[in-house]
Amino acid sequence: MAEIFKFPGSSSKRERALAITTEPDEEERWRSRPYTRRGPNMQTFLFRSYNLIVESEDEDLVRDVCIDVDKAQTKLKALRRRLKGVQEQAAAQIQLLTTAETKLSSAIVAALLKRGQS
Repeated sequence: MAEIFKFPGSSSKRERALAITTEPDEEERWRSRPYTRRGPNMQTFLFRSYNLIVESEDEDLVRDVCIDVDKAQTKLKALRRRLKGVQEQAAAQIQLLTTAETKLSSAIVAALLKRGQS
């Protein structure tokens, strides 16, 4: 026996409901949408990762770009944004480490001079 639950805010046009059954009978178990093969769904096609782009052969990469130039351009824009961010982060790290090195070096020199005077 199935219990039907209606969720608040569901569309009144479609009257969506969720049926929960404890044990579906044999007929319900086999009643489903028929399988149809439509090929790859280009909406969900993901472009290669950065690692795979680097590792791929040029002709394979060109083939993938031909399949969906828009996704390749989107990936390129994301790559450029990420590269700029990494470069800015690296520059900040270099500045921080250089300042720390300078201050620590001068503190060591001052400590050694102070120790030599004692």
